[in-house]
Amino acid sequence: MLRLLADLPGITVTGTVTDRAGRTGEAFSITTNAHGLPAQYTVIVDPRSGALLGYEEVLTTTAGKLNVTIPAVITYRSYLMAEYAAMPR
Repeated sequence: MLRLLADLPGITVTGTVTDRAGRTGEAFSITTNAHGLPAQYTVIVDPRSGALLGYEEVLTTTAGKLNVTIPAVITYRSYLMAEYAAMPR
């Protein structure tokens, strides 16, 4: 799965990173202004299990009318636990 992700057009392999929970993972990013302001969208994946560890959005070049310093993390999600659930009935 990681090779497939790395080969997608526009995806940058950021490399090995430590997420905000202190776990090591591989980061994959794409930079776009599709949602308005130029931002980098990054997912962090555990290379052993393929589990999604985290997701981050960072404003990269301008904040528009927002009063923040660039670069600015505007969204971060950390996935600390994942469990399978029974199929809904």
